Amino acid sequence: MTDARVAFGTTSHKRKNFFLIIALFALITFLAWPTTLAQSPLWEVWVVNEAGQPEEGLTVTLTYQNYSAESEGHSEQKQTNAGGYVVFSSRSLKASRLRRIVTTLQSARAGVHASSGPHAWVMAYGNGLEGEAVSNGYVTDWRGAPSRMASKIVARAPR
Repeated sequence: MTDARVAFGTTSHKRKNFFLIIALFALITFLAWPTTLAQSPLWEVWVVNEAGQPEEGLTVTLTYQNYSAESEGHSEQKQTNAGGYVVFSSRSLKASRLRRIVTTLQSARAGVHASSGPHAWVMAYGNGLEGEAVSNGYVTDWRGAPSRMASKIVARAPR
């Protein structure tokens, strides 16, 4: 009777189902397992006026979002000290691969305006002045590296 089952594939069928279940379990585990992702770096900011003097009491805002893992952005505000200085701690989040896939697909619906991965930037305002961190003539947009940023913002009267 055992030979008849082997001949008709019953044992082979059970073995295939077993490996299929194991493969499915491994895939679900792989997709559900959370990984740590960067949201923003440790970011030191010095705010000065056009004369190069530190500006105390200005509000510096760090705005950040990992477009591949979350659908809403975040911001944190701090006030500059007497040296025009603030520092923001690095931020990270845990997200499964499945969440990253779904969020990336949702973000892609924006077409050419879609973003992906982590983005962060800083700006300062107050006392009739405003400014943002600039690199090579453009607003500094951190995109996942380096893990530490240092920026000098020149705060000017709005035009």
